[in-house]
Amino acid sequence: MYRSVFTLALTSAAAACLPAQGGDAIEHEIVEAVAKAVEKNYVYPDMGESAATLLRGALASGDLDELEGNALASELHAMLIGHTNDLHFAVRALPEDWTPPNSEEEAQQRRAPQPPFGFQSIERLDGNIGYIDLHGFASADAIADTVEAAMRLVQGCETLIFDLRQNGGGDPNAVALITSYLYDPSEPVHLNSLYSRPDDSTTEYWTHTEINTELAMPDVPVYVLTSRGTFSAAEEFSYNLRNLKRATIVGETTGGGAHPVDFMLLHSDQTDLYYQLVLPNARAISPITKTNWEGTGVTPHIACPADEALDQALHAAYTRLLASGNEQVRFGIAALNARLAPLTCSTAELNAYAGDYTDREFRVDADRLMYRRVGVSDFRPLVCVEADQFIIEGVDGFILEFDRDASGDIIAVTGQYAQGHSDRSVRSGVEN
Repeated sequence: MYRSVFTLALTSAAAACLPAQGGDAIEHEIVEAVAKAVEKNYVYPDMGESAATLLRGALASGDLDELEGNALASELHAMLIGHTNDLHFAVRALPEDWTPPNSEEEAQQRRAPQPPFGFQSIERLDGNIGYIDLHGFASADAIADTVEAAMRLVQGCETLIFDLRQNGGGDPNAVALITSYLYDPSEPVHLNSLYSRPDDSTTEYWTHTEINTELAMPDVPVYVLTSRGTFSAAEEFSYNLRNLKRATIVGETTGGGAHPVDFMLLHSDQTDLYYQLVLPNARAISPITKTNWEGTGVTPHIACPADEALDQALHAAYTRLLASGNEQVRFGIAALNARLAPLTCSTAELNAYAGDYTDREFRVDADRLMYRRVGVSDFRPLVCVEADQFIIEGVDGFILEFDRDASGDIIAVTGQYAQGHSDRSVRSGVEN
């Protein structure tokens, strides 16, 4: 979640400005406390005032009289989001046995992020492409060492992919920290600003100059994968890089939440229950667009279903790298084509490949070209990925390419390996 400063506001005394009601009026003090907080702190004053009026109207009409705990929290949650269309709003009933922290130190310990701080996986994919699957932006102070270690693991990559499809947000300082490795540390870049209504102040966020400069990757192409669930700080990361023309966004339009929040703890004297109000009290302001992605989300450059985003990003990256002369990405392209767009060959075309080739054998079985090395018992099915090119189904890093003579007859097959070597097998009956 896109968060501003965490706050523990024990407001039972302030909330109890309404006298306890008789009958079924259980949690009037909680409703009034939420209304007051929204009225005073919601990022848009007019909308905050009208939302508070809505809650008080429901209170006066008796619509909330029989509600408490999860039922009340769910109703208030729905009313606030329905009125404001701000998905950052939340009202939660805490478990009955929950007790507040005894000190700010204990509160910090409870909310401290835990390793691996959202870094779900870090890999090097075919074609020397770095891949970071990041499920959250934990506190910048907590993750600094982890971020440095992650960037060290992808050093020397030809392209870098950030997968934010399951990233719900977090700390804007963490966004700035991670983004810093994508720029020249000697030239700070203004990424975003946040206006806070309670403080009536604006804070600017820039790339950092104090990172490990040896790990900076200012010239490496970047792709960011998104989904409808990409939200808040993850959207800021995408929005910033899109507007700065630093990354290609691939996937779905994001969730549309650009309002950092504060957390308020409310206590009911009547039921002794605690509630948590998540209240959007600030808004992002891009130095480029002068606005943000609230309600609209971040639009991708390459639009596709979220579950296809990685393949689409890889295809774009491989195409760019192949055009630059990087032949190794052919293996990545072959694997992608096998999954996304395998070629269909007629029976006659398949039969043209079938036969014995020095130490290799090819047969046609049930309209599939099958392959084995001489001496191996089982034939393996092949997938056609380009004209005269096949890969073994489910095997990456190996391509079988058939050679033709001037008249178009198939005379040999060459096995090409991702490790850089190849071996050629001549068709039986063809002179070497």
